[in-house]
Amino acid sequence: MEVVSLEGKLDSNETGQKRSDLENTAGEAVDSGDAKRPREGNHDRAIGMDMDEEEEVDMEKYKPFGMYCKNWLYLYGRWATFDEPTDLPPMRHTDGPVLPIGEQPMDTLEIFFVKVAQITEGIQWPLDVYGDVAVRDSLDHKRNYLFRRPREQCQRLTSLQDSLLELTGPSRAVLLLDHPAFEIDLKVKGKEESEDKVLCCDVFGYNNIAYNGDASYAITKVISSDYSAIEVKFAHVTCSLEATISIRMTNGSNNFWARLTARTVSIGEKVVLLDTRGWEVSVRDDGQVDLQRSVVVVEEQGKLILGFEAAQLGDNAQSSITASEEMTFRARSALRSEAANHGRVQE
Repeated sequence: MEVVSLEGKLDSNETGQKRSDLENTAGEAVDSGDAKRPREGNHDRAIGMDMDEEEEVDMEKYKPFGMYCKNWLYLYGRWATFDEPTDLPPMRHTDGPVLPIGEQPMDTLEIFFVKVAQITEGIQWPLDVYGDVAVRDSLDHKRNYLFRRPREQCQRLTSLQDSLLELTGPSRAVLLLDHPAFEIDLKVKGKEESEDKVLCCDVFGYNNIAYNGDASYAITKVISSDYSAIEVKFAHVTCSLEATISIRMTNGSNNFWARLTARTVSIGEKVVLLDTRGWEVSVRDDGQVDLQRSVVVVEEQGKLILGFEAAQLGDNAQSSITASEEMTFRARSALRSEAANHGRVQE
């Protein structure tokens, strides 16, 4: 098996913006865990445009999430629905046009993992989990999804040792212009929909404005609810660039499993971009490998390290000898970097 050509694409997408009064209000609402009392006027009409009466009542059950939703709709509901995903893509300046004057690297957020750290007696393993985990920044105030699964496509978590959600985002870098908001709305599937349980329905913010340091650092947040404790690990990455990763097979069969990770020298925590968990890698006709995640961030003066592991699959989906390698990329603004791994995995 010929192992792959890796193409890392580093792209500076940061845009300086001033804080508005509405953004300040939203930040305060997230930090306090509750929303300010909305002003009279168009509030009810804004809510009505985006959710029916039944949905509104359902949201009211889960404060502060319900109040946060109402506050968001009041501030931004005329421009988007609450669950609308961000439509700003990555790599907006990689191949042009020329970066706008004043464009510069800025602080961003890296998300390492979201996992179920604890469950109560009300539920038991395995858990069939569905729902949403998203983060918002003030670039467009829309959801940047980290995890999004309908009830029909649950992820099965078997134990505390197998409790990481398979993240598929963010789809672009999360900018730390103002306080970002993490939104968690997860359920456990029951035999019937009426038997589904709320695993977690909450929102929390990160006060990036209070940090004036130069070094990137990692943060762990635990959100407790009636049935679980959800752990989120993320990092404040200073003066950073967005990196979009792709991997392409140039030769050989796709009869192998693979795991691809990314980390920065400054923090060391790995972001899992692909983990087929012993199953065959999905490869398109053009050789492009389908990754679970493709966007990470790295300091402007830093290095991004990609780690790759692979092994040929046997007749019984058992792995044989594993090949592994790490490749280091220096951050480059609005440019592409490529590297090839020509290692072999033998049966």
